[in-house]
Amino acid sequence: MSESSWSLEVVQERENKLVGRKELVVSIKHVGLGTPSRYEIRERISKMFNVSLELVYVRNLRTEYGKGESFAEVHIYEDQKRALEFEPEYIRIRNLSPEERKKVLESMKRG
Repeated sequence: MSESSWSLEVVQERENKLVGRKELVVSIKHVGLGTPSRYEIRERISKMFNVSLELVYVRNLRTEYGKGESFAEVHIYEDQKRALEFEPEYIRIRNLSPEERKKVLESMKRG
């Protein structure tokens, strides 16, 4: 999906100092297109906030049928160590690039 074909707007931003992260709710407008992937959303957020991609995690992504708008809950961590402590493994796997995700899931199937 082309980067200019959908837009992203921060609806709510909260600083969670205890955990060391920003918690965002973002609105994604993608009229006439499919929902952007978590990885594409992570890339856009990391550029917006000028942080490393490894610090951004999309926790939840909701799309209402036929509306062309999605809402995502996003966490931006201050450092990678905190992210690994708080984000569950399944969320970290969901947020990988498609190639990396495929490799990880294949290795998990093998044992």
